[in-house]
Amino acid sequence: MDIKKVAALFFSPTYTTKKVVCAIAESAARNIAGAECQLANITTPAMRRETPPFGKGDLVVFGVPVYIGRVPNLLRDFLASIKGNGAIGVPVAVYGNRAYDDALIELRDIMQENGFRCIAAGAFIGEHSFSYTLGGGRPDTSDLETAMKFGEEIARKITSGEAIPAELQVPGNPYPYKFYNAKSSSNSSIDIRKVKPETDPHKCTSCGLCAMLCPMGAIDPSNCAEVPGICIKCGACIKMCRPKAKYFSDPTYLEHKEILERNFTEPRKEPEIFW
Repeated sequence: MDIKKVAALFFSPTYTTKKVVCAIAESAARNIAGAECQLANITTPAMRRETPPFGKGDLVVFGVPVYIGRVPNLLRDFLASIKGNGAIGVPVAVYGNRAYDDALIELRDIMQENGFRCIAAGAFIGEHSFSYTLGGGRPDTSDLETAMKFGEEIARKITSGEAIPAELQVPGNPYPYKFYNAKSSSNSSIDIRKVKPETDPHKCTSCGLCAMLCPMGAIDPSNCAEVPGICIKCGACIKMCRPKAKYFSDPTYLEHKEILERNFTEPRKEPEIFW
């Protein structure tokens, strides 16, 4: 297989997925003679104005974070609009140390249904969007070393001419995929879909960074305290705000965060690779 381009394709509001995908793609490109690595960032609305073009001769490492056990639901139509046209694909799911549930199989299906030939897949850990302790600081050095070795092995399989499986086998429930049903301490379902971040007026400098980084374009750039659009709780506006002016105060959100941190910070999950 003659690969000329290795694409690092990612949706990554807090850069954890980007780190993993770039480590895999850059390592693969280094080990394929004549191949160059290119970034294809689809995180913000401006970056999604055009669908990235791929075709035969491309290797595409496609990474998304796991949101409630699935690929980002409101981005699914866009993800499904990206055509492989015979490109080799590597689906990658990045999750916050709880579980990746059906996200990896869903991403695999999206890719295979749209003309990618999936040669391998990976599930990696990144710092949870709600937390600094759940998957805190990850992907770390060990994770990125695993990602680079994964890229090397992908390159070896491609350059050696190994056959690509007709259907790459990965864990998860086949369609219809399931969302993670979070439970409160009283065992009732948690629903935070309408929860939005708040802004501390004493800390906010009106720099507009949060509006620029929001993957849904939900924050009003002329008044960053206003969030008229849909919030997907990706954490970008909170974790990237330099003066730490953004936060959540909703009791249901905070309870959900506390339950996640209590139940899933340990044991440490490790990356999983599938061929």
